[in-house]
Amino acid sequence: MIAFSPRVAVVLQWLITLLMPIVLTLGSLYIFMTPQFIEWQYAQPNFPPAQLFTPQARAYNAIQTVLYTRGEISEQDLINLGVYNEREIKHLVDVYNVSRPIFAFEPIALVFVLAALALMWVNAETKMNAARALFNGGIWTFVFIGAIGLFSVVAFDQFFVTFHRIFFEGDTWLFNYTDSLIQFYPEEFWMTAAYGIALFVLLGAVIVTALGAWLMRQSARTAA
Repeated sequence: MIAFSPRVAVVLQWLITLLMPIVLTLGSLYIFMTPQFIEWQYAQPNFPPAQLFTPQARAYNAIQTVLYTRGEISEQDLINLGVYNEREIKHLVDVYNVSRPIFAFEPIALVFVLAALALMWVNAETKMNAARALFNGGIWTFVFIGAIGLFSVVAFDQFFVTFHRIFFEGDTWLFNYTDSLIQFYPEEFWMTAAYGIALFVLLGAVIVTALGAWLMRQSARTAA
């Protein structure tokens, strides 16, 4: 058993608290950056149709594009689709370069959080720190995602622009209506994805907060 000093336990507690929104958000992205989510979106009766592609071609190319951003097909495979111009290819490469380190960080952060929680929980002196880390992490997630979600609901266009300006240089993410990326992923696609991710993250925050509160009560009873 690893013994923690009170100072180390507090540091771990706050690291978990700060990492929790990131872990929950990136975990939700895994759900929405999938072929299944694209197929579900395209099957909705009010989803806008593509003007330049058949439903079959649109679904195939959109799914292959998502597989590229997940690192499951190569850049040459993406080019070989023959549906993107040079500007679109450059943007998708930028998306890949942003998403890969983010998704590489997710399992590292998740393992750290789970390991730190487990190690603190098996030590009687630090059980309360583990419980508080979960509870505070859930609350911080509510604040973090709630603020972003409110911004996106009130002003989605501005939220969309701000998001892209943070992660991408210049105006490389702006496209014409006739460009394939807009044909495959219209604004409605991104609105549904953003709201869905926020919903999943908030659901995770509810579970984490409730679990933390329950463990705090259990720890307090044990210590009494």
